Amino acid sequence: MSSEYDKSIESIEEWKVATMSMALLAAMFVILVGSHIVANSYLSIPWLLSEAEGAVIGIPAALVIYLLASRAVGIPHEAIFVTIPGRSILRWVGFGAVLVGFVVVSAVGMLPGALSIDVGEPHVLLTVLLSAVLLGLLAAITEELVFRGYLLSFVGHHWGWKEAIVLTSVLFGLLHNGKVADVGASELYVLVATAAGLLYALVTYYTKNIWNAVALHAIWNTAFHTRVVSIESAERQPDEAIVDYQYTESPFLFGGDLAAVTASPFVLVVLIVASVAVLVGYEGKFLH
Repeated sequence: MSSEYDKSIESIEEWKVATMSMALLAAMFVILVGSHIVANSYLSIPWLLSEAEGAVIGIPAALVIYLLASRAVGIPHEAIFVTIPGRSILRWVGFGAVLVGFVVVSAVGMLPGALSIDVGEPHVLLTVLLSAVLLGLLAAITEELVFRGYLLSFVGHHWGWKEAIVLTSVLFGLLHNGKVADVGASELYVLVATAAGLLYALVTYYTKNIWNAVALHAIWNTAFHTRVVSIESAERQPDEAIVDYQYTESPFLFGGDLAAVTASPFVLVVLIVASVAVLVGYEGKFLH
């Protein structure tokens, strides 16, 4: 990142940084919640699940608000890692798919239960997949622009990049409440979300391109939408999913009685290992 981009953020006084950060976080919640409220009141899109209609409003709103905000305060897009996506984005799409696949295969292989795959009618399949993609993109674009775009850059330029990666990851984790997300133990989900934030922050920092983290984040969210891949206890009677695995018992490693597999210690370890792999890959010059 050039000194010109550095100075554009370093010149902002700390009290202004704090004020802007709070405003950006508030805007994130307004976009994520408000888009669904507006959609439920005024939209009815037959080719989307009702829960995904808000994404049609939220995605363009997030892009417009956050990309224009940087210009309004004199911060170049490059200073918040917003650059044109390159072919490397395919690497992170693939990396995300590998992570999802590893979690799913591990759960199916290690937990006793029953696996079913039901693609259903073509129009239903397309509706579910398109809805999952839009919801995945809404959360990924909004959260990445805030946490790994603005906040990572603000903290990094004022207090150091190691501190920025850690602090933004912890904040990202704290703002993810497991009870709200219906994944069980809140404390476990906070840790898992923190590890995910660490992975996204490292990808953004080393590639200098936020869209790589957006791709990785969106792949994870899309795959683990409850109607795409569901790994749940048979006792919970989960919604029907394209890939549905209902296990009869689960050790603590996979969440046990406390949390869903996606908020389990196993996924926490997977995300930490993935983060270490990214760190070692770039620090050791194995990746570029």
